[in-house]
Amino acid sequence: MNGIYWATAAGIGFGIFQTLHRRAGQSVDRFLATFLLVAVSSVVLIGAAAVMGDLDVLAGASALAVLNFSLAGVIHFTVGWTFLTFSQRRVGAARTGALIGTSPLFGTVIAALVLGEFLTFPAMMGVALVVIGVFLISNG
Repeated sequence: MNGIYWATAAGIGFGIFQTLHRRAGQSVDRFLATFLLVAVSSVVLIGAAAVMGDLDVLAGASALAVLNFSLAGVIHFTVGWTFLTFSQRRVGAARTGALIGTSPLFGTVIAALVLGEFLTFPAMMGVALVVIGVFLISNG
């Protein structure tokens, strides 16, 4: 499948997940909502890997790669999605979703500082457009 289709599917999936998570977060404890999100995401990820036949790649991964991936997942979900639930309760799913659009900015800065990786000028302009769009949505 082409990368554009995957990105579109990810965006649609994220929008659906954001809405469902917001609804669940209204009536369920924030930490339980995060746990349920992790459980559902794990099942979906394992199912997608099984359907696409990528389980062999997982079986061949080194212990360090699995550990790093697991730690990133634990940090991302326990911290990121718990804060997302708090945010959705305070400002709503639409504004929270727009603010998540700033992640390319943070990713760019962190990649430059930690990994020494820099974007090309056109890619930087793309990040700037995203951040400007987030600003306009948030203040509109």
